[in-house]
Amino acid sequence: MVKFVETDTSGLPLKRKQVAQACEKCRRRKKRCVHADPKPNVGPTSSGSPEKSPGAGRRQSSTDHGHRNNQTRVSTPTPAVDDTHPVSPIIQNGEKRGEAQPSTFFGDLNPEAILMEATSLCSRRDVSAPGGLGIWQAPMAPRLSTRNSSVPSVQSSSRRAVQDMVKSYLWNHCLPCRPPPDDYAVLRRIYFEKMNPIFPIFEDPSVSGVPDEPTDILVQQVVSLAAAADPEAVQHLRVSLHGALMSRQEFCACLSNSVLATLDAGIVTDRIWLVRLSAALSLYTQPTNSEEADIPSLLNSRAVHQVHTLGLQMAVDDAHPKKEMIQTIFCCVWALDRITSAFYGRARLIHRQDVGWNFDDCIRAQTPPFRLLLMIIGLLDKIINLYCPENRLSQSTLIELPIFEQMILDAEALRMTSSCLASLEIFYHSVAILSTQTPADVASSAMPKPSTNSRRSLAADRITWIVGEEFSGQLSYMPFIPYALSLSLSVSYRKMRHSRVPMFRNRGKRAFQKNMLLLKSMDDMFWKSKTMVAMAEQVLNEMDKTVASLAQENGLTDLSKKVESAPQGERPQVQPEEPRAMDFTQYPAKAGNEMILFDAVPDLDLFGHFDPTFDLGAVDAALEGNFDFGTSTNWFDWHQQWG
Repeated sequence: MVKFVETDTSGLPLKRKQVAQACEKCRRRKKRCVHADPKPNVGPTSSGSPEKSPGAGRRQSSTDHGHRNNQTRVSTPTPAVDDTHPVSPIIQNGEKRGEAQPSTFFGDLNPEAILMEATSLCSRRDVSAPGGLGIWQAPMAPRLSTRNSSVPSVQSSSRRAVQDMVKSYLWNHCLPCRPPPDDYAVLRRIYFEKMNPIFPIFEDPSVSGVPDEPTDILVQQVVSLAAAADPEAVQHLRVSLHGALMSRQEFCACLSNSVLATLDAGIVTDRIWLVRLSAALSLYTQPTNSEEADIPSLLNSRAVHQVHTLGLQMAVDDAHPKKEMIQTIFCCVWALDRITSAFYGRARLIHRQDVGWNFDDCIRAQTPPFRLLLMIIGLLDKIINLYCPENRLSQSTLIELPIFEQMILDAEALRMTSSCLASLEIFYHSVAILSTQTPADVASSAMPKPSTNSRRSLAADRITWIVGEEFSGQLSYMPFIPYALSLSLSVSYRKMRHSRVPMFRNRGKRAFQKNMLLLKSMDDMFWKSKTMVAMAEQVLNEMDKTVASLAQENGLTDLSKKVESAPQGERPQVQPEEPRAMDFTQYPAKAGNEMILFDAVPDLDLFGHFDPTFDLGAVDAALEGNFDFGTSTNWFDWHQQWG
């Protein structure tokens, strides 16, 4: 044992007074130790236990005490850490009240990692692979800054001043925008019964904190935003205690803008909560105009950024106290990244080769509803690979899919409510439609392969049946419901557009009308529904006018008198609030009239007789573009075109 003894100015040792011992690594290197007074709850040691300095309990000198007291700083209470477990790589970032400094992950490609591991006792190699892929670096003791004080930092005083200026606006306008307690209780119940089990980005106890804390207010706003899509929530869409009842669109726009403004202002500094809120808002917010088209994908990229900053993609020890929480948050963001890729035609930001977790272990550790969603997302991830530019094939490709019933059994999800299971089944059928990739150079009018045609047709019919009749008004109305209906609409449009058999063409039109009406019932909540309905209605109106014109040309005067095109912009009213089967008898005479016309002229191409001013090519690109992830980013331009 070597002791470092304090000496006087002449070099002689001072008696009856001992100084703290140096740490083991510094003693071995015979260097001056800078780790003698570590902060509480710093990073783990190489043995996996918190480092405790031998001199941590020594009395602080009067000079040092006075220096620290003169510092202007506000400290927050730090929760105690169980010394029996390795300290978290993200340390206290999951705690809502404490904001201890998080550890940082440095990959082995970073030259700092080599130096830190060699010189710092407060570093620990990760356990995600044999030998590790980098180190966790815990906060070090304060050191003298070598930065030139004349150079402003990224977190400059000017940026902080701007943030202070907007805080008053947020507290007066954004944070008060939330439902009163009685209405929020209903919305909260809807969310945690129907939505959070499928996508558990929030933990139920996490929304029962102090009501006036910004993080809790933001959670309430996001929960209310998500639950607003449910028919039961219609009578609870208020943002003040005595406020008037609002429409879904107004209610959701108010909440979305408030949450986004608060996050942009930087009030929330806990990175775990930034991940949760960004991911949830990305999934549930809906753009209202073309300028907001990229907001959901932007929020997804923010969530992924925070995940990578915290190193949540890297595995932790089995004994880690927050392992389950870290796994669940990572799985949520990974699933959201795939959903964003499919919905908005974006490149995936999380890649399997960069992840230290074993995906199968992560999925098995989740609750059955979320486990089933992750299994479907895994299928979607494989299918997205087909649509990558370098993977385009010259022939149709069909990916084999497991039976959904078997997936339920494998996920141990037999105890799920039927409405949640039906919601996930709808998503499964969406993936089934996308799993039949058609090469870009194959003409859309070509006869599809039997397997492709049957899978798409059966999946589309099942989506329409579940949403419109079997579970009408009872589903978990998450964004993949209108996405599935849009795919089903595209399948029916393709039949109506390209089939040469009048019976199949009329069958396609009836399915097209059903899907349009179902999307219409959601167009006050989901932006894509509004876009699809606008195009679908104009297509049907143009078909009606063409039928009337052709009937007159072919001498079917009685038929032409019966067919009257619907007034432009007039749409049948559908009440989404009532959980009932949809009324699909909107055009009973028109389908029969077209059948008479097709019987008289069986080779008639109805779409070929459209008004030349009607941009049929844009409709084809929009509706058939549903089958290709790369074109879905144009939805907002098409919405501007079709009104």
